[in-house]
Amino acid sequence: MRPPSIRTTPRTVAAVGGVLYAIGVLSWLFTSGVHFSSQDPTTLAFGAGYAAVGMVLTGAVPLYLCSRLSLVTPVLVTVWLLGNTVSQWFYGTHLHPLSSYLTVWPLLLGVAVGTGVVEAVLRVALDRGFDRFGLRPLV
Repeated sequence: MRPPSIRTTPRTVAAVGGVLYAIGVLSWLFTSGVHFSSQDPTTLAFGAGYAAVGMVLTGAVPLYLCSRLSLVTPVLVTVWLLGNTVSQWFYGTHLHPLSSYLTVWPLLLGVAVGTGVVEAVLRVALDRGFDRFGLRPLV
């Protein structure tokens, strides 16, 4: 068994995926006319940094859990939450779904990680009881 290269470590997968996720969401945000507005440069920098860091973490943490522990529910929940935001934006059922998505990212990330914790507990119990479905690295 050979050691994984730097390109295939869980951290690398998570970092690249998180950055790509942030680029995608923030690009969609700016092309949809949502913008940061403030007269104070400190407030503007904090808001932009909060959104950017949040989108990187929202994309990276579920990917890390998937590649490191083979947990799939955090990724599925993250994709579902983004899809729900897209549908709210497309159908106009929410006035500002993009800005809300960027504002409440800690809650959304917490929901995704919480489902991963539930999946991990169930899989550890199944592994101990039936020697199946244990946690293992995918990468």
